Amino acid sequence: MSIRPRLAGIVCAIGACLAVVSPVGAQEDTKRACASAFSSAQRLMRTGSLIEARKKLVLCGGPECPEVMHPDCQQWLTSVEASLPTVVFQVSSAAGVPLASVRVSLDGAEVIPVDGRAWPIDPGEHEAVFESVGFRTSSRHIVVSEGEKLRREVVVLDSVPPPKVAAELPAKRLATANPPANPPASRRLTLPIVVAASSAVLAGAGAIYLGLGARGDERDLDSCRPGCTREEVDHVKREYLLANVSIGLAAAGATTAVLLFLLQGKTSTPPTATLGLNVGPDRLGLGATGRF
Repeated sequence: MSIRPRLAGIVCAIGACLAVVSPVGAQEDTKRACASAFSSAQRLMRTGSLIEARKKLVLCGGPECPEVMHPDCQQWLTSVEASLPTVVFQVSSAAGVPLASVRVSLDGAEVIPVDGRAWPIDPGEHEAVFESVGFRTSSRHIVVSEGEKLRREVVVLDSVPPPKVAAELPAKRLATANPPANPPASRRLTLPIVVAASSAVLAGAGAIYLGLGARGDERDLDSCRPGCTREEVDHVKREYLLANVSIGLAAAGATTAVLLFLLQGKTSTPPTATLGLNVGPDRLGLGATGRF
């Protein structure tokens, strides 16, 4: 017998063996992976790592794994889905404007974009860090419970102040070196100005709080439309009405404070003013009376 036919026979035999062994080896690897997912899922569920447990249960309950595992894995997967909490992050500026391109980092690792969707997280304590261009980074400690769905976390980010212009320093020095011939009358914060400014700040804070609450409640109506009750719709309308009234009060208080501050140097006699809230059957407003 020649060498060439003999080598051809050996090659054919090796190829036939590999064709038989390869499927068997692949099946064994799949079985080991299924068994590992089956046992790991139980351990992860006990430790509260529900997101990783869900991945393992999807594997062992799939068609690649033996059918004997399917009932347990599918039953556990249903339980994990019911126990897995979800959180909706709502990030806005101090003016109540929703921010885009916000990144949320959970526990220093996972980064979640804020796009209005509910994100599943493991139950327990978490440290969330919120970042957005042009705003200060803010962190919040949150604790979520098993089965808590659509939890809303409202976060307000403060804007970063613009850098000071370098040209302002020489201008200030020049103004100091050449004082005006007739310096304007000194102005100071008097009690009426402080009262008006404080009223504006409180009303503005109330407007932001009521506006954020109304916006959140209005989004909640999306889940029940068109079957929302009249009481729920009226509640949102009242919140918006109160927010608008607070905005008007804030504007009136700020205007009064500015006018008092500008007019107090016009006369030699210090101005006096009284700030009050006028309530009547047909109107509600902020009024200032006195001598300017």
